[in-house]
Amino acid sequence: MKNNTVTILGARGSVSVSGAAFSRYGGATTCVLVCLGGETVVLDAGTGLLHLPEELLSLPELPLLLSHPHVDHLIGLPMCAYALHPGAHLALYAASRGGLDARAQVERLLSPPLWPVGPEALPGRISWHELPAALRFGPLRVDTMEGVHPGGVTLLRLTGGGKRVVFATDCTLTEALLPDLRAFAADCDLLLCDGQYSDGEWCASAAFGHSRWTDAARLARDCGAKQARILHHDPRHTDDMLDAAEAEAARICPQCRFAREGEVICL
Repeated sequence: MKNNTVTILGARGSVSVSGAAFSRYGGATTCVLVCLGGETVVLDAGTGLLHLPEELLSLPELPLLLSHPHVDHLIGLPMCAYALHPGAHLALYAASRGGLDARAQVERLLSPPLWPVGPEALPGRISWHELPAALRFGPLRVDTMEGVHPGGVTLLRLTGGGKRVVFATDCTLTEALLPDLRAFAADCDLLLCDGQYSDGEWCASAAFGHSRWTDAARLARDCGAKQARILHHDPRHTDDMLDAAEAEAARICPQCRFAREGEVICL
């Protein structure tokens, strides 16, 4: 993979969608491939994980960092080509949630009757790790902070190759959180931020654990992000609706765009 790039493998939230009305922004749920400092890391395991580039199958180990274990961020794992490849080693990191560690979270979903087999049946090996406040993969450093979402969510900052990427999906940008998050994301090269709802939708959606795209754009502006992509698109929002939303966000922060499935962002 080309160094210092971020590839959007899936940008949809809540549930995957398909059809002509969703062709430009895509219908796969959240999954992002980050290549910094010569290291490759995957963020979240939504259905976008099925788009993992074939060239990664030759990697002896691939780290996968989970922001949280909600189904739309996890359901791509059992059909992931890398996990189905004998000899592969998927190193999965997740913060403990609800008394469940990383392995127990995955097994809660991937077990009968919800799924016919558990993760131990996958041909590739999975190792299970607690996601700490900070960790390293060679020259790539990952820092974490807690966001605001039902059940909890981990926000991630990845630094390597002289570049910095912040991943803040499934998070409500509350007034209490914003000062710390602005500092966490300060001067980043790329901010990936939840912005599922319009201002008009917010009254009925404020308790769902997501954010308005106008708030995401203001965060990108205020933290000095060089580029920003809003993601976790609502499954009801068509390409035309997202075009209009993107224009609204760009009026607040010109560096802000809406994430498109398959987009490769060069840093």
